[in-house]
Amino acid sequence: MTMRVFGTRLTGALGALFNVLALNLVLILASLPLITLPVSLAAASAALGEWGRTGEDRVVRQFLIEFRRLWSARTMLGAGVPLLAAMLGLAEIRYFAGRSTVFSAAGLCLGGGALIVTAGALGYLLPLLADETGPRLPLLGLWSLSARLAAKSLFTVAIPAAVPAAGMAILAARDPAVLLLGLPAFQLYALRRMAGPGLRRAAADGVLPQSDSLLPRAGVGSGPGQQGQGVSSG
Repeated sequence: MTMRVFGTRLTGALGALFNVLALNLVLILASLPLITLPVSLAAASAALGEWGRTGEDRVVRQFLIEFRRLWSARTMLGAGVPLLAAMLGLAEIRYFAGRSTVFSAAGLCLGGGALIVTAGALGYLLPLLADETGPRLPLLGLWSLSARLAAKSLFTVAIPAAVPAAGMAILAARDPAVLLLGLPAFQLYALRRMAGPGLRRAAADGVLPQSDSLLPRAGVGSGPGQQGQGVSSG
């Protein structure tokens, strides 16, 4: 009996790992033109959310559905501008890191602060952009809301999101092949999990309407952190 339970859990864990790696691969391929990167990230985040809510583990199929649905100028600009800001913040950190002047220290602090807030804001922004029934705020309002939520959760979302994102960018700059290990998909999954409490509080406070597609449900589905029952990803 114990071996049967262990075997079931092991199969579920391996199936979840396979799904994450499959989603990660299609995310990388869809992002190669670069201009598609914002839509690809939003689609992957939406696919992870659907997997966690309903147990829909055909993540590649779900990614393609979400990619077609989210392909719009709104998604490109909505996620693209914060992504560009995060990249500029990372470039500023790299530029000033090797210099020991007051001006360099100020630039390093500004770049680090921008990267932290932007990385945290993306954790809220991607689910908001992917939500079908949520508020259709103007992009400026959406960016402002995401930044405020990130600032309120500085130590629980923003910093934990920025540090691994910066590490992943440094590793990818040295050897892009490390991205195939599933780092982008795991980072997106972690962002969704960390941003969940903030989104729930925002919905409870009336900042956002209640929306099942935004909020992860504990104990439902078979996301990467849970034991899925299927292993299909196509």
